[in-house]
Amino acid sequence: MKIGIEIQRLFRKKKYGIETSSLELIKKMQALDPNFEFVLFAKDDADRACFTESGKFKIKTLAGDFFADFEQIFLPLAAKAEKIDLLHCTGNTAPYFSPVPIVQTLHDIIFMDPIPRNDNLYQRVGNHYRRHLVPIVTPRSEAVITVSNYEKERIISRLSIDESKIQVIYNGINEKHFRICDCPTEKSKVRLYYGLPEKFILFLGNPSFRKNPTGVIEAYVMYASKVENPLPLVTPGLSETYVTQELRKLNATCDPKLFITPGYIKEEDLPIVYGLSEVFLFPSLSEGFGMPVVEAMACGTPVITSKISSMPEIAGDAALLIDPMSPPSIADALIQILSNEQIRLDMIQDGILNAKRFSWDITAEKVLGIYEHILAPSPRPVPVRRKRVLEPTFFFFNRPKTEES
Repeated sequence: MKIGIEIQRLFRKKKYGIETSSLELIKKMQALDPNFEFVLFAKDDADRACFTESGKFKIKTLAGDFFADFEQIFLPLAAKAEKIDLLHCTGNTAPYFSPVPIVQTLHDIIFMDPIPRNDNLYQRVGNHYRRHLVPIVTPRSEAVITVSNYEKERIISRLSIDESKIQVIYNGINEKHFRICDCPTEKSKVRLYYGLPEKFILFLGNPSFRKNPTGVIEAYVMYASKVENPLPLVTPGLSETYVTQELRKLNATCDPKLFITPGYIKEEDLPIVYGLSEVFLFPSLSEGFGMPVVEAMACGTPVITSKISSMPEIAGDAALLIDPMSPPSIADALIQILSNEQIRLDMIQDGILNAKRFSWDITAEKVLGIYEHILAPSPRPVPVRRKRVLEPTFFFFNRPKTEES
């Protein structure tokens, strides 16, 4: 049997949640050496070295100038040409017309919520595409994988999908990558490269409304006004211009130099950046899973995150949960952790233990189990043997002749 796996932006240099989780999944499945052949469908890009072909794993790069033409035209044509038996679409959407059964990973349905006006054009177009396509293609999928029980309930409620079709499979954590770094040389190298201060607070969110950047900036201003020597806030996903504009809207007198905007953090450096920070701030308004929460915990960093959406399910009892819509609540949480070393150390230990709940080995085995279930041959019905009922006339016309007849 041959499985096709769609990871459209697998090879782009700057990878985000969907690409990084899908890459970890296929690497782990490759290591497990399952009894399937695989074809990975992706667009060609700069980072072809992130995954290497093997005997059972083949890479097929497809054309497509936009997300839609890749998925709706070139992907189904390639699936047919490659004689795929099952197609796994990993990026929330799937082809409207597919020549083979589909397994769909629906990380979240945040795009079904009202689209914030301050999202950029790329985000808005993507949301419109997904919110019109997903309600049509998802009911057609043979199985739907989502990443939290919270999101499963949302999918059932918003899309009216049969509950038995939806499988909750948590994302895993690459324990060899996301771990505590004990190498001073590596730490110094990363600190110097990104211009990071000795101690700092880390926020990885971008300008998207659901990442709550305005709430974070307002909360940080409150925190900085209440302590004598506030730690700087490192915001790789926000530009200096964005921060300056938000401070102006707040009429804040906070020193702009307290905001460090290093830009995109390379995947190989991210664990060290987590580990260098005194606390990781993730007060998101909505997440299907919230991978950064687990990553930061695995790297030995205490986490402040939201008490809504999927975050309590993923963080367990290891994070300090706050109301993300309340900047004073976020500010108080920062002060609580940064002013009490024992609380901080306890949270670090709890976080390391919590991160161990999430394993790519378990994730890969469960996904392979879904493939096997769908492709298992249906048992052929046992034919019912009917007894032949012989009519009386049969004996009359076929009885042996006698001398009298």
